[in-house]
Amino acid sequence: MQYCTMEQWLPYLLFFMSAYAVIANDSIQTLGTWMVSNKNVKWYWLATYASLGLILTIGLGWIINNGDIRYGT
Repeated sequence: MQYCTMEQWLPYLLFFMSAYAVIANDSIQTLGTWMVSNKNVKWYWLATYASLGLILTIGLGWIINNGDIRYGT
């Protein structure tokens, strides 16, 4: 069995850490008000709806722009 070296898994770890930092910062500012205004809806439905929106937006950008999710910016 071959084990991964630090050089192989470290870029993935750092990518996910930086992605979490961006999401955690922006989600509090942009989704916080929306979630508070929908207190009658369970939190996991709100999180599912927001996640689907993100996945669809990134997926559409990936498909339309041949693997580039920036939408031409």
